[in-house]
Amino acid sequence: MTTLANFFKESDSKLGVFYPKHYVIATFPSFEKTEQAALELRKAGFSQGEIRAIRGSEILRFFEEFQANAGVGSGVMTTLSRAFGTEQIFADDDVEKARTGAGFLAVRSPEEAVANRIRAILEPFEPCAMHWYEAGGVQSLI
Repeated sequence: MTTLANFFKESDSKLGVFYPKHYVIATFPSFEKTEQAALELRKAGFSQGEIRAIRGSEILRFFEEFQANAGVGSGVMTTLSRAFGTEQIFADDDVEKARTGAGFLAVRSPEEAVANRIRAILEPFEPCAMHWYEAGGVQSLI
C-alpha cells in the first residue's frame, strides 16, 4: 500500500470513489510547482504532517490500489457517481492530469476557514483545480 493511505486520516469512499474527507486537494501542472506551493504553506505555519506534495505517478498507484481493494459493488457506485457528476468526475480528471505529469498537493483542512486560508495561499501558484472534501460534499475552491 502506498504511503498516501497512511496520510489521509479520515478518508473513506463515497459512491465507490476515494473521498479524502477534511482535505483540500490542489492540482498543479508540474510537481515543481506543487513543491513550491507546499513550501509556501509551511512558511504560513502548516506542519509537515498536514501537507503532502504528491507526484502524479504516486496518485496513479494509489488509485490503482484503492480500486483493487474496493468492494464488489464499487463499480456500480462509481458509474452512478459519474452519472450524477459527483466525486468520480474529479477522480477521473485527477487520473488524466496525473498521466500528463501533474503534481498534487493534499492539505488537512477540517473546517471551512482553514480551506479558505489554504485557497488564498495557493492561488498565486495557479493550480489547475482545487477541491475541499468536506463532510457533506466536495466544494470547488477555484
